[in-house]
Amino acid sequence: MKVRLVDLTLFHRPSGHRHRLPLATFPGYQSGPADSPPNVTWLPLVTAGADASVSIGSLGAADGQAELRIGDLVLRNETSRNPGQRFATVQNLDTGAWLRLALDDRPLNLLLTGDYVIQAVTEREIEDGAPLAEAVTIWTARVGQPKPKRTEIALPIYDSRLDYDTPIQTERYKGTGGYEGPAELKDTLKELPLGHCPMARPTYLGIIDGFHRWSVGGGKPVQDVPRGWSSGVGVAKQSGATPADNAHFTVDLASGIVTTTVKYADFRVEVLGRKFAGVYRRTIGELIAALATGTGLASTVDSAGMDAIPRTVGLFLAAGDSTTHAAAYAKFVGSVPRGGWYVGTAGQLVVTRVPRPTAAVAVRAYSSAAGTTTGLQYVEGQHNPPAKQVVVRCAHNPSPSSSAATDATAADATRWTQEWIEVPSATDAAIAAAWGSSAKVATIKTVLTFSADAAAELPAWVAELSAPPTLYELPALDGAPGIWIGDTVTVEDDIAGFADGAPVVVYGRTIADRTGGATLYVAR
Repeated sequence: MKVRLVDLTLFHRPSGHRHRLPLATFPGYQSGPADSPPNVTWLPLVTAGADASVSIGSLGAADGQAELRIGDLVLRNETSRNPGQRFATVQNLDTGAWLRLALDDRPLNLLLTGDYVIQAVTEREIEDGAPLAEAVTIWTARVGQPKPKRTEIALPIYDSRLDYDTPIQTERYKGTGGYEGPAELKDTLKELPLGHCPMARPTYLGIIDGFHRWSVGGGKPVQDVPRGWSSGVGVAKQSGATPADNAHFTVDLASGIVTTTVKYADFRVEVLGRKFAGVYRRTIGELIAALATGTGLASTVDSAGMDAIPRTVGLFLAAGDSTTHAAAYAKFVGSVPRGGWYVGTAGQLVVTRVPRPTAAVAVRAYSSAAGTTTGLQYVEGQHNPPAKQVVVRCAHNPSPSSSAATDATAADATRWTQEWIEVPSATDAAIAAAWGSSAKVATIKTVLTFSADAAAELPAWVAELSAPPTLYELPALDGAPGIWIGDTVTVEDDIAGFADGAPVVVYGRTIADRTGGATLYVAR
C-alpha cells in the first residue's frame, strides 16, 4: 500500500520562524529509529491529493511559456476521538529542533487561527512500512489561502512558477530632476538592458551640468555601449567624461549614463547590458539564473541543459516596461527549439532544452498489456501541417523607422528601418508537393542577438517544425513517482508505432489524479 507524505512549510508569525508539519494519507506513517528524522509521525489527515498539473508549452512552438492547472489539496479537520491526533510533531526549520505541538479537537484548526501562514507543500510517496529513505518526491508547490469547510480544509495548490509573474524591474524614477528624471518620468519604471541589446532607445533625462544626458541602465552598471545612431546616422563612442562634438557620445559604464552635446530627434544605441554582481550575463541560462537568484525567486538554478550550447540573447526593457520574469524567461528559452524552464521537484529552477525521445535512456516502461497504463490518448487539436520553410528572426529593432537620414550608410539605413534580421531555410520541395497550400512558412521570432546563432539553431527548428512531435496523454497507474519534465519513458501499446515499445519524452504531468495515478503529457 502506498502512502503519500505531505510536508507543509509554515511561517509561524509569533516566533518569525518556519515550521514543518508532517501529514499523510491513510493510514499515516511513522519513521523508525534508524530513519532521518527518527520517530516522527505523519498524521493521517490528508483526504485527497491536489488535482493539479504542470507542463512546458514550447514543444513545436516558440514561446517557452509554462501551462499550469491549479487544484486543491484536501485535509481532514473533523473532531478527532483519537488521542494520538491531539499532538503533532513539528520541526522548526530555522533551528532544526523538533517540537511537540498540542492540537485542538479539530486537529488542523491551527492553520486557521492566523498564527501560521502556509508557504509551501512537498509531497512524497512511500510504501507503507518502508524506510523513509525510500520515499520519492512527487512535487513541490506553493499554497494559497486555506478554504475551511465543515470537516475539511482545502488548500489551493499552484506551481511555484506563478511566483515568477512579477515585474523584473521594480525601481522607478522619482521625477525630481537630474538623474532621477524630469517630472513627467515620476513613478515610471526605469529602463533595464538584459544581455546584448542590438538596438535600444535610451531614456532622455534632460540637460544636466550643461550636457544632454540619457540613461540606458536604470542607474546600474552596464558592460558597454559600443555604438549609437541618430536617425540612422552613426554616432561614435568617445572616451572621457563628455563628448567633443555632436558626432560623438560618451558613456559612464558604472551608471549607464550616456552624454551628448545635442538632443537627437531619434537616438538609439547598442547596449551590452546589466552587470549582475559585477558580471555581464548574456546567454540564456546564465541570464535567467542571474535574474532569478538576484531577486530571491530561486536559490538554485540548473542551466547546464541550456548553456551547454550557449546562445547570446538580448531584451531591452524601456522605461515603463513591466515585463515579468515569467514572460522574459519565455522569450529567452523560446528562442531555441524545445527550450523550456520549470521548477524541479527539489525546488530548483531548471532551464533546459527538452530532449528528443531517442536522446536519453528511459527511466521507466509502461505497457497496456501489462496493466501499468490504460493506453495512450492522442491529444486533439495540437498538430499543424509540417512547415515547408522556417524563418528565424533575430537582432530585434523594437521601433524601426520608415526611413533613415540621407547621409546614413547603406548598412545603417537598412538596420534602422528593418525590425528583424531574418535567417531563412531552404524550401522543402517534398513537403510543398505533398501538402500543397496547407504547408506554411513558419516564422520564429527570437531574442537571439546574432544571425550566426540563429543560423546555428535553424536546422533544429527545421527538424522540429517540418516533422512536428505527436503529443499524447499517458495514464500512469503507479502515479509516476520520480518522473518529471524532460524524462524519457518507454510505452508499449496497441497503436501504430508502439506495438514493440517506443520512447516518448515527458513535457508535463498531473501532480496526482483523483484515481491515485497520474497522467503524463508525452511527445513522440
